[in-house]
Amino acid sequence: MIESVSRRAFSSSSGTYNVRASELARERKLNIFNVTVFFLDDTQQSFQIEKKAKGSVLLEHVYQQLELVEKDYFGLQFTENGSPPNATNTEITRWLDAGKSVKKQVGVNAQFWLAVRFYPPEPCRLAEEFTRYLLCLQLRKLLLDGRMSAPKNTALLLASFTVQAELGDYNGMEHQPNYLSELCLIPKQTAEDERRIKELHKLHKGQSPADAEANFLEHAKRLDCYGVESHPAKDYNGKDILIGVTSIGIVVFQNNIRVNTFSWTKIVKISFKKKQFFIQLKREPSESYDTVLGFNMRSGRAAKALWRCSVERHGFFRLRAPRRRPLLGALGALAGVTAPTVARTETQALEDARRSRSTNRSFVRRSSSRTRERSGGASPAPAAGAAGAARGARVTAHDEPPPRAAWGDALLAERDDSDGGFLERALRVPLTYVDESESESAPERVDDDENGDGDGDGDGGGEPEGVVCVRLSAGADGRFGFNVRGGGGAGGGAGGGGGGAPVLVSRVAPRTRTYLQEGDQVISINGTDVDEMTHEQVVQMIRNTKGVLTLLVKPNAVYEPEETGPEEPAVCFVPIGSGKFEGDDLEQSMLLLGDGLASGAALRQYETLLRRMSEESSSVAKLPQNVNKNRYRDIAPYDSTRVILKNGPTGDYINASYINMEIPNSDLVLTYIATQGPLASTVGDFWQMVWESESSLIVMLTVLVERGRTKCHQYWPKVGTIPLKATNTLSVLTNSEQNFGHYIRREMTIKESVSGATRVVCQLQYVAWPDHGVPDDAAAFVAFTRLCAQLRNRRDGEQRKLSSKQKPWDY
Repeated sequence: MIESVSRRAFSSSSGTYNVRASELARERKLNIFNVTVFFLDDTQQSFQIEKKAKGSVLLEHVYQQLELVEKDYFGLQFTENGSPPNATNTEITRWLDAGKSVKKQVGVNAQFWLAVRFYPPEPCRLAEEFTRYLLCLQLRKLLLDGRMSAPKNTALLLASFTVQAELGDYNGMEHQPNYLSELCLIPKQTAEDERRIKELHKLHKGQSPADAEANFLEHAKRLDCYGVESHPAKDYNGKDILIGVTSIGIVVFQNNIRVNTFSWTKIVKISFKKKQFFIQLKREPSESYDTVLGFNMRSGRAAKALWRCSVERHGFFRLRAPRRRPLLGALGALAGVTAPTVARTETQALEDARRSRSTNRSFVRRSSSRTRERSGGASPAPAAGAAGAARGARVTAHDEPPPRAAWGDALLAERDDSDGGFLERALRVPLTYVDESESESAPERVDDDENGDGDGDGDGGGEPEGVVCVRLSAGADGRFGFNVRGGGGAGGGAGGGGGGAPVLVSRVAPRTRTYLQEGDQVISINGTDVDEMTHEQVVQMIRNTKGVLTLLVKPNAVYEPEETGPEEPAVCFVPIGSGKFEGDDLEQSMLLLGDGLASGAALRQYETLLRRMSEESSSVAKLPQNVNKNRYRDIAPYDSTRVILKNGPTGDYINASYINMEIPNSDLVLTYIATQGPLASTVGDFWQMVWESESSLIVMLTVLVERGRTKCHQYWPKVGTIPLKATNTLSVLTNSEQNFGHYIRREMTIKESVSGATRVVCQLQYVAWPDHGVPDDAAAFVAFTRLCAQLRNRRDGEQRKLSSKQKPWDY
């Protein structure tokens, strides 16, 4: 019946309804899950994923939106109540698990925040400028909201680099006196802070945004809390501590001070059980037992979170490739919890980034320093696609002047004091940690395989596989923007780099980083093989090159080049003129010195100095009977200047040296004895030296224990206790002890039993000098040194000229 229906029946008014397609569309609509992601530049973007989609799907959407290449360092954070992550809600902040469903992890609060998950220990190894920019934004947020702390001087210096990156060079006409007052740069910002930031900002003239960010990261990576994900806990005494996990291992903080570090090389196992977290350390050759440290966490969930964090960071930073999960989860089932794994390790991420040598695409730098009026409120939501536009074009607040040479005689007369030019009149100092000047033409890098034969030689020759050719043009100052270390070969002499060590690229300027990377091995320079060259010959060849420098390099030769030889100092402090500063010039010179100390440039210059005089020997300190008397095996007195004990209880050796210090423009020679903090086995030797030297003043510049390590044995008895029997003939009694905050003063009496003679000794212990640091209160330390001088003068009566052969002991 139906087959006989005419087509005419549907010709005038006809219609169809696709039932299945409508049902599928409805199902797709019901299965869509909307999430919002907030980026580090305070923009946000909405994404649509399926409700059953795993975290890896959302992560990939975010990485594609940002065109993020070095994505392994980043992740997405969320909180259990949907609030932004900050210093007060760290316990409810979670990382999105790439292997689990997004909806099951986040629930109804579908909001995520892009954040740095793995902090690179050496940010200069990052291949992309955009990655370094995001890392800077993350660190600035942590410093502002209190999740990361820094000493005041370092915080001000970091803030000045932020200003340089966002506002460019200081301009007295453009920047009003209060141009920093609207920016939120450091917590609890004051007018004095802004003044000091302004003075530091003047020092960064010529640095592009990328240069300023690179310097920012070079300073930030030296902070104790850099890259630390902290977890609150309690030690075995019930004291509140923070356990942090970093790229180097597990660290313990107490009162914001790092008190202990357990490197990955010392840890053999990490585990948790209920509320306790355990670390098992490697057994030392002298130990007959395993050391297991336990920490009490706030809950079992907190212990598991710390364990997962430790496993992930160990896998990312220490392994060459991700650890495979046990087959069928058998081992995980036996342990109760399957250990997490990472998608890729840092080694794989670096290899991929350096192999690709991707060019740095331009992007928009958005201000990360919100104004104070907006700092308390929510950031405005940008138009759709704002995050994607972040890689579109470079935008700056004003036209950037071309970078100028950091120093030069011809430029001194052109600069006035309003922009900090007086600093360059006083010191010839490059103001950046590497050569930052722009080259006259862009460097060129090509694969050395022009004929396609795959041998990397360009003409069918026999160059090693994987070698590439780099051509660099010198900048206006004649520099190419990189440093090298190593060398030596057969001709390694005084300037050699250390006995045939390969020539490695040790430091690279941002403009050259696309073409060279730290760790690249230099095979030849301008067609000359460098295998048999010394370090000095390699450096001289580079300096003598005019125009284009042609290098054959082996990329990615090493990731962590060892200190195999001397290197050009990054900065040279060479005073010119009288070297005297007055008024504001003194303050500015101190700021400049603080910049060098914070950046590490001054310390790197110090490390290039010879630690020992080659003509002096320390053979006595290395004798078998004396080796155990040295607290540090690499610090020993010279044979010619060491203190020789006459009646030492265990011999004539003690780790102490005479020091004669001539006072310029006077006839005075001050004499001292420098000695190590006594060991438990050398207390008798120490007091014997004090007695024989007829000393009446001891200055102690260390505490007994710092960061969990013993720095000095307590070689004196407590007040009110019986005398300490130092040797068979010497005893020591502590008469009084006064604590003045930054130092402690003790009065002691030494008695010699044979003759019955006694002597009063004053000990000053300075307790505010941290290990690997400097005193925070400069005024207190200066007052302490004046007290030392007063006590010395009181003993001497008046200063007198001392012969260099005389060796009395005063300190």
